[in-house]
Amino acid sequence: MNVASVVLFGALLAGCQTHLEPREYPKGYGTLTGTDGRTLLVPQACLEPVVLDQPSDGSAPMLPPGCANSLNLLQMVERREDLLEGRQTGPAMAAPVGRAAQLYLNGVQTEEQRRRQQEQQSQTDTRRGAQ
Repeated sequence: MNVASVVLFGALLAGCQTHLEPREYPKGYGTLTGTDGRTLLVPQACLEPVVLDQPSDGSAPMLPPGCANSLNLLQMVERREDLLEGRQTGPAMAAPVGRAAQLYLNGVQTEEQRRRQQEQQSQTDTRRGAQ
């Protein structure tokens, strides 16, 4: 390889884009009133026009950017009103998780676990004696 081809190759690599910028799309939710008078919660991203680069093979049109993510979030929330205005959160339930992690790491059994293990052992011994 000569020096000119190495320099040309380096210049080509320098011009390559290494990452894509995130696309901006409307965030948030709004309400629409249907013809029957019902109010629906709709992501703002879904109100945008459909993407122009549609496939020409006759398949279904693509959703606007961000619409599918917002629709999925709308299906996952406990209360849909939380998407319009959040609510105060309570204390985290860290104690049960911490105890479980401690038991896992230390291998310590609680009284309840010992009792269950003894019951299982006695049931197994009873079955073996009956055979």
